[in-house]
Amino acid sequence: MTNNFENDEATGNDAQFAGDDRKYGNIQAGDGSRFRQRGLFGLRGRTLYQRLETLLPQYNTLTNPELAAITENAGIIAAQLWKNPNLFDEKPLTNYADGTFFGFSMVWFKLTGSIEKLAHATKQYSKFLRRLQCGGDVYPGQGVNCTYNATHQGVCSPDCIKGLEDSGEYCGCVGGRGPQCPNSPVHVRCCLDTCSQELKMDLGLVLDASGSIGSGNYELQRNFVKDLLRRVNVGRNKTHVGIVNYSTRNETLTWLDRDYTLQQKIQAVERATYFGQGTSTANALRQINKVFSSDRGLREPEYGATQVIFVITDGASDNRNATIEAAKILKDKDIHIVSVGVGNDSNLDLIELHAICTPPETDNYFAISDFAALDRKLNQFTSKTCSEPAPLPTNTTVTGEVGKDKYKFLKIKIEIVGNKIKITITLFNGKVLAFYSFNNRNPKDPNDFNLYETKTSNVFGRFFPLSNSYSKETRASSNEMTLVIDKPDTNPEFVYVDEGGPVTIP
Repeated sequence: MTNNFENDEATGNDAQFAGDDRKYGNIQAGDGSRFRQRGLFGLRGRTLYQRLETLLPQYNTLTNPELAAITENAGIIAAQLWKNPNLFDEKPLTNYADGTFFGFSMVWFKLTGSIEKLAHATKQYSKFLRRLQCGGDVYPGQGVNCTYNATHQGVCSPDCIKGLEDSGEYCGCVGGRGPQCPNSPVHVRCCLDTCSQELKMDLGLVLDASGSIGSGNYELQRNFVKDLLRRVNVGRNKTHVGIVNYSTRNETLTWLDRDYTLQQKIQAVERATYFGQGTSTANALRQINKVFSSDRGLREPEYGATQVIFVITDGASDNRNATIEAAKILKDKDIHIVSVGVGNDSNLDLIELHAICTPPETDNYFAISDFAALDRKLNQFTSKTCSEPAPLPTNTTVTGEVGKDKYKFLKIKIEIVGNKIKITITLFNGKVLAFYSFNNRNPKDPNDFNLYETKTSNVFGRFFPLSNSYSKETRASSNEMTLVIDKPDTNPEFVYVDEGGPVTIP
């Protein structure tokens, strides 16, 4: 059933109403109508109205349920539902308000009892976060660990739902879709893996060791970096890592072309020096530019390795113009920069932080309240590394592998000659599906967007163009797949391409 009582009454059947009665505690004739959904949040059913009567008896919600819809009452009732969604023993929803699709799904489910119109609401939530300019767009997020099957553990993660086909970067259950997680909406599943991309990247970290941080916060930053490294597939043919630690002076903890194992990278972080002096971010960026050079292991485009640098700071640099210019040199090399401002806006130079990151800053500037919150934002950093496509110039041949149930995201600069764009994929072994989009950085198979509930809104499909897809399967060698893409009506800078295999459940 839906939250529209009049529509349900006209179209619902006895079995559906009986199911709703059990769910909402309706035990007397007419309860479904009498205790229909009212207010700003989902106050619905005899059980919740009875509990509200106990908590706030002045509203007489059992005898006069219509009073719950009055605006001044609805605001107070909504606050109660936020602090205790079932008005009995649930925890506040504040912890779910973390900018993630997982968290927003949980809030929506706790307040409405379903995922009806969740896709529409998530689009609005995304717009809100972008306009807020305090940490980027929605990112996937995840819940607790779960049991995938008798032999494997997973993590509760939000799968893709209908209506979010143009937002594949913040949803998806990869490596096998397990059972629904307990006390969660139906699309939150036990997933074997939360990183949809076959990770191969050159990852840079620029760490602030200035005096304003303090030794305790510096240790929190160092622990965060070690936790991030454990998630990003470090290895000789996988993710290479370069790290610069800076204050007035700087030190290179590790280069892209050496120390390829995870343990070696973690040991390098443990050896970092807390300088406790000034904030020479420009010099640190010049040094990471040396780390990200072909002489020191930066991989050429044909390797298909994404190149991302996180720049962490708790304040303004000692030379804004020099810092912005040093960042521009890196961005001109198609290196993706994410700036991370830790602390209050009054201590941060937002002009500088927005200028050094890759545009738009709504996606690539992360605002973190304090260093203790860094680890709580680990999912956001992991999501950025998992979703960022590898940039490719035109007329480039890329050789790589895409594992079972994985994707590989590419970003190709558009140089249109005539009215077509041609992309050729040579298949050496196995099966492949290919998808492209001009506005979705992570185009995925439309079949991955599941219709978990027949009432889930797909209204945005009428307003947002969905990703176009082409697919081909082969087990032979040296077969080719060709995508011939029509020139778009607009003038986008890039076309985003995804290669992946069909999803199967072991």
